[in-house]
Amino acid sequence: MNTKKLYFFLIYILLLFIAFSLFCQNAFAQSEVTVGNDFGIGARAMGMGGAFSGIADDYTALHWNPAGLSQIKWMEFFGGLSYEKKNTDTEYFGSEDSTFSSNTRPNSFGVVLSVPVLRGGLAFAFGADRVQSFDSRLRFKGFNSQSITENYEFGQLYINSLSEESGGIFSYSFGSAVDIAPGLSVGGSLGFLSGRYKYDLEINADDNDDLDSELEGSTYIDTLDSDYSGVEAKIGLLGRFVDQLRFGITLSVPLAFQVDEYWTSDVEHKYDDGDSESDFDEGNFDYDIYRPVRFGAGVAILPISGLILAADGTYTDWTQTEYSESPAEDIKSDYFKTNYRGTYQLRIGAEYTIPNSGLRLRAGYVFDPFPYAPDDLNITSERKFFTLGLGMMMEDIVSIDLAYIRGSWRDSTADEIIKKDQKINRIFLSAGYKF
Repeated sequence: MNTKKLYFFLIYILLLFIAFSLFCQNAFAQSEVTVGNDFGIGARAMGMGGAFSGIADDYTALHWNPAGLSQIKWMEFFGGLSYEKKNTDTEYFGSEDSTFSSNTRPNSFGVVLSVPVLRGGLAFAFGADRVQSFDSRLRFKGFNSQSITENYEFGQLYINSLSEESGGIFSYSFGSAVDIAPGLSVGGSLGFLSGRYKYDLEINADDNDDLDSELEGSTYIDTLDSDYSGVEAKIGLLGRFVDQLRFGITLSVPLAFQVDEYWTSDVEHKYDDGDSESDFDEGNFDYDIYRPVRFGAGVAILPISGLILAADGTYTDWTQTEYSESPAEDIKSDYFKTNYRGTYQLRIGAEYTIPNSGLRLRAGYVFDPFPYAPDDLNITSERKFFTLGLGMMMEDIVSIDLAYIRGSWRDSTADEIIKKDQKINRIFLSAGYKF
């Protein structure tokens, strides 16, 4: 390689590295994947939109409101699966594309042990629940019509970008609840969090129109493999002083959350004369995430026999999230304060049991705002989910529940060069056995 090309390459690789970081941030709105990413537990609860902290009368109380465990007067085995399909339509400089990801995963498995007492109730529960899902696939394709002056690194190039995410977080929990007064119970749980996140990104930037006198095209391949571990405590209160009204209060307290991260970055440049240059880098990084306390409250009303109307609200001030040390050079100490916001999550649901049939019909709605809201991200539609559910109780021993969830949201870069329209479909199937 001649001196001129070597000099060009060194300058080019430096500018591309800087631009690549900015491009990834702006195009893909990379946020902390574990923040504001609730998945949902149990088909019955999810059929009601997750408005379950004021009901909490099966194994999933361990997740929604552990105080509800004291209502269970039997031993219960519980298990469930979930299916998720996420469709993403994108627009990049006016060019449209779409892609999807789909996966079937275990959702929840556990057991409740009821202890006979003279008054009230006492129960213990333990199990494993998939509390977060990272599965996603996103593609951008199109010609970057910005001039080279406006965008020296990617202007006048054809961009083909594909990112894939996979993994999730499981909570291995133990909890207990006891009645402390007629119609009033308290409970708590301790969850040991463990999971993995994998991220693969490939960007091809090609000079198809031969507008660059030397460059033919560049390829960027980034990977990220993170292992998560932590501990979280949840405290709950459940009041049921009258048959027609119940209320629940929950407090989720994160105790520890560690990340062990391995990353790679591979860049290759090809030139018109047949020469090529490549650069590979890798590294390990360990850090902690300090997450905020989450406050939740819910109410359930039984206006007529067989009908339950429920509503839950959860507030989280995500600006209080912190890293023990910056996981990347471009993430400053005030990253969460300047790029995140506090959110109120609202869940509404209903369940109607058809008399003398054991058949239960459910519906629900979830409003789940994005916690990640930087200045360069335009949220045109917040996350909203509509839910439907169906359940059957047989001889008060075996329960089978099915839930369908449909969600959607839209966002774009502030300049609207890149737009995303995402739709999600989830199916939950759960079964319980009491004896």
